[in-house]
Amino acid sequence: VLTSLRLTVPAKLAALADAWPAGSVPASPRASASVVLCRDGDAGLETYLLHRHARMTFAASMAVFPGGGLDPVDQTAPDPRLACAIRETREETGVELAADALVPWAHWITPEQQPIRYDTTFYLAALPAGQTAQDASSETADAGWMRPNEAVDAHRAGRLMMLPPTLSILLELAELSSLAAALELGRDRVVEVVLPHLVREADGWVFRYPRPSEGPADE
Repeated sequence: VLTSLRLTVPAKLAALADAWPAGSVPASPRASASVVLCRDGDAGLETYLLHRHARMTFAASMAVFPGGGLDPVDQTAPDPRLACAIRETREETGVELAADALVPWAHWITPEQQPIRYDTTFYLAALPAGQTAQDASSETADAGWMRPNEAVDAHRAGRLMMLPPTLSILLELAELSSLAAALELGRDRVVEVVLPHLVREADGWVFRYPRPSEGPADE
């Protein structure tokens, strides 16, 4: 999936990389969690996407999955990230998830040049029977269900903005026909950390992603 991602770095991040002094200490990423909420729609697998307001300091105007940073209340739970995922989903969509319904799916860390960084665990979860997802967040302008392939097509056409972690997950889900197939793929899944590195090439800055089992990309 990582080989399918566009390598060109967005202009804002490229500008940060240009201004990044040698030897700078990156900001510490905040632990966070996000939930890829899924259901079977009339035409196949669907996932719930939030469209963040343009005024947000992080991921402004981006399509994202429900989620956010760990709060102090999460730290008292046996698994703080799992607790964060459940709380954020409830706060942003009104959906109440059980801990055993969340399947670890991905783990991404924001590039070092970003002033605001997150260390995010992504979980896959089925929409519980009898529940309805709705936009309950003040951070979003819109929200709704989309088929992963439609979201990917909208992004490629420039109609939907999203960060690499969101796109990579949607690319993988776009190959699946149903919720059952997604849950089966998540069973015994090995999740590796992805920390994109920015590398300056002749034509500008590009992302360098790690290959499986190699850990973070080399400088």
